[in-house]
Amino acid sequence: MRKKMQSGKAIVTTVLIILLLSVLIGGCIGEKKASPEQESINKEALEVSPSNSTQSIKEENIPEISIESFSSIYMHDNLEQKDIYLFSWENVPGNESNRLLNFLQDYHQINLVENANIIKDEERKIIRVFSDKYLIDIMLFNESAQINLGNGGSANLVVKEENGTHNFYDIGQKYQNKYDISPVYYAAYNLSIRNNGSIPIDFRLARLHLLHGDKIFNSTSLKSYGESQLKVLYDLERENKMQDTVLLPGQILNGLVVFRVNSLYNESFMLMYNTTSVTSESYEKSIKALRIAEGFKYSVALGVPPYTDSTRSETGWSYDPDFSDCCNAWANWVNRTIFETFLKYDVKRMLKSPPDSIPMTEMVYALKIIPEKNITIFPVTTRFTNHLLVINNEGNEIFNTSQVQHRTGGIAFLGNQTYIRPEWVGNIPRMNFSNAYLIQISFEGTYGWPMASRSSFNNQDIILDDRLDINLVRYDYSQFLS
Repeated sequence: MRKKMQSGKAIVTTVLIILLLSVLIGGCIGEKKASPEQESINKEALEVSPSNSTQSIKEENIPEISIESFSSIYMHDNLEQKDIYLFSWENVPGNESNRLLNFLQDYHQINLVENANIIKDEERKIIRVFSDKYLIDIMLFNESAQINLGNGGSANLVVKEENGTHNFYDIGQKYQNKYDISPVYYAAYNLSIRNNGSIPIDFRLARLHLLHGDKIFNSTSLKSYGESQLKVLYDLERENKMQDTVLLPGQILNGLVVFRVNSLYNESFMLMYNTTSVTSESYEKSIKALRIAEGFKYSVALGVPPYTDSTRSETGWSYDPDFSDCCNAWANWVNRTIFETFLKYDVKRMLKSPPDSIPMTEMVYALKIIPEKNITIFPVTTRFTNHLLVINNEGNEIFNTSQVQHRTGGIAFLGNQTYIRPEWVGNIPRMNFSNAYLIQISFEGTYGWPMASRSSFNNQDIILDDRLDINLVRYDYSQFLS
């Protein structure tokens, strides 16, 4: 009986083992429909797979980018950089002798046009120009020439062998005026970039780009202006430039990024970091503030016509200046209309000029907006004029016009629904604003020839409240005539 029981247990054990093995083998080589609970488990496992885990980290590892200020810039000139052709060795004496004589007169004030003698010594490579009063030797070397002016002075010229002739070029005058004005547009963003994640971020400037329609603009450098007359450009050139860096958790990077674009500011500009757009309500409202500032007729607030015209009135102020003369109209203050008026007439007159007397035209129109700042305005009164000091909540200066060396035209502020122009010195109240928009406008309009040209430089500061009402305007200008 005991043997039978042991035999039965052995049979049961064997059957269980066979069944277990079949289940295990079936699970390995067969297909089995998972239960809903099992599908949920499988799904969660997929979401934390190595590839998806990496994607999750990448998405989390995008920096927070905010626009601290924005600038839009137009620049043009008609200066062409090139060597200036003077004459060729082979054609003097000959059909280019007058070019040589004109060169001596224009560059060295030596008048030999009427009574000059010109001879050439091919063996010694010397051209001699002489008269009763002057003796000038031009000595040819391989790629240069030296002019001995006879009074102890000398000058060097570049010589280029072109099509079998030795052509002389001036190396001192690298620019000449042309008909093409070559306009350039820039969009400049002062950004604050913060790492809110828990791991370092490898920030790369090349990942920032600007979209405008179907065009992509990569970061570049702002063309050097070289003058301190225009406040917007002066400040931009001194901004910290954004660079590649590793941002540690909690670290903040501030700096300027510039894009060369195809127009002045536009609502459709979209700043991107890789595929992530950098947008904000304050940026969209900033565009509205710029349009208000550009369309404002500042004569209403300032009581000053837009132009100074030396041909029109005793005061020199004019609403309708005479642009038929190159040098008689300057801007007192500037908005988009004033800028476009100078642009239209300067270019129009330049294109009508003869090829041998093309005037220079150089123009800059630059706007900068700083959005949503809590500020306090401290008027600064000096002996002769009013200045403007604007401080933010952190105690940092945003505007300080007492440092500007230009002539201050005046200040106007909004009070009791009308603009108040204080006396020449004093009478400006201290003012506080929340979420204010601060705008700067700079303008240069230069036109003419070296001894007959007009230069107009303007800088304006505009403060709008959170409803985008203009509450304060300040302007300065410099006007030159040569």
